[in-house]
Amino acid sequence: MAEELPTRFKTIPYSTFFKLWYFIQKELPEDVRKTVLAKVGRAIGNEFNAEGIETIDQFLAAATKFVVEEWGITDAASFQAIKEGDKVVRIVDTLNSCKMCFSNTYYKLRDQGDPECMFPHVMLAILRKVRIKFGFKNIGYEDVQKPGPVGECVMTWRVN
Repeated sequence: MAEELPTRFKTIPYSTFFKLWYFIQKELPEDVRKTVLAKVGRAIGNEFNAEGIETIDQFLAAATKFVVEEWGITDAASFQAIKEGDKVVRIVDTLNSCKMCFSNTYYKLRDQGDPECMFPHVMLAILRKVRIKFGFKNIGYEDVQKPGPVGECVMTWRVN
């Protein structure tokens, strides 16, 4: 029975998620919020299944599938490997509609809050699951750019 619970509902109404995420951001003290959401992000990222991934293109496709279909945090994502010579040095992800971003922005505008983005922690956990296969070293989150409206961002992770 326990195995069926995580997939019982494919989605929940966005208003439910929005309210949950907003109140988590608002009610957790800042120092606790950062720690808790980092742990939650790592736990979500650890659900990524790296079995059978042999190439960087397979990894990029699997990461896209994970964030769009399995986690369902965005409607579309585009992962890209940036190389220097033959070596992958960065992974760049473009999200088009991150569901957390809307309530994060609402919290920031309405309450002058300082929201915490959980996505970098998710991705760091995912990258750690494939680091040996692809020779990734010194994995770290670099930055985020917000080129478009709320929910759109481009994040970069250093992998070498």
